[in-house]
Parts: sequence; structure tokens; C-alpha cells
Amino acid sequence: MFMTDRIRHRLRLGVAAALVITVIGTTACGTVLYPERRGQAAGRIDPAVAVLDGIGLLFFVVPGVIAFAVDFATGTIYLPGTASNTTLDMDDADVVRLDPDTVDVKAIERRLAQATGRDIDLADPALQARRPDATEWRPLAALVSAPEYAALTGRRMQAAR
Repeated sequence: MFMTDRIRHRLRLGVAAALVITVIGTTACGTVLYPERRGQAAGRIDPAVAVLDGIGLLFFVVPGVIAFAVDFATGTIYLPGTASNTTLDMDDADVVRLDPDTVDVKAIERRLAQATGRDIDLADPALQARRPDATEWRPLAALVSAPEYAALTGRRMQAAR
């Protein structure tokens, strides 16, 4: 079969366009645009990120589905500070005191589990905390230094991805 230069050129352009659209569809999402949002548990969906993921869904189904899955799994599709737990009032919070000489990671997790009725893992990236003087809930790793994180969780802080 004989291919003219014009057909070959259009075929190359089509393949290049498909590759560009695929790359944009799999990377133009909240994970790339807002890496600081990683670890958010829930909240209101960011319309800009949802539209970008939806555009990927319009061009090719697989990149769009991947973009939505990645954004929901990492929590980057949610607007910061919109999770339902941000309405808690710290003035009404119970202060849990532990003996500093005998405290360790398991003791903190056990005491928090008693106070909340839930199993708590301090190293869980979905765990949100805030300082008493702050209004925004953030992952624990964002609130403490690397040595403090290691002391609280018994694990090393993961480098930002």
C-alpha cells in the first residue's frame, strides 16, 4: 500500500495530538496543581480540578478516569479547609494529659482511642490536626518538625512527593 507524504504527515500529527491529550489528561489534575492538598480526607470538591479531570474524561475515557481516581485517592480534588471536621470548636475540646516520662506512641494512640472511641494511627496521612491557635486542619506531618513527627509516630517523615 502506498502512503503519500501528506497522509503520513497527518498521521504523525494525529498521533502527536493523541499523546499530548493523553499526557495532559493524566497530569492536569489536582495532584499536579495542588500537591499541598495531599492527604485531605474529604470536603467540598474543587470545581476547577473536577473540570480539568472531566476534560480528560471527554477526550479519552482512561486518562479521565485515572485523573479522577488519583485526585479522590490523594484528596487533592477537595478544597482546603472544607472537611466537615473543621467545624469543631477547640474551646469545647477535651484536653488529654499524659505523663511525659512514660509516654510513647502506643500510649498516645491508646489514650486518643479511649477519648474518641476510634482506633487512631498517628502516622495515618488522613489524620488531621490543628494547633489550638489555628483555624485550618492539616495533616500531622505538616504541623510538626521531622524529629517531632518521628517521636509522635515512631516513623520517619516521608519526603513530599
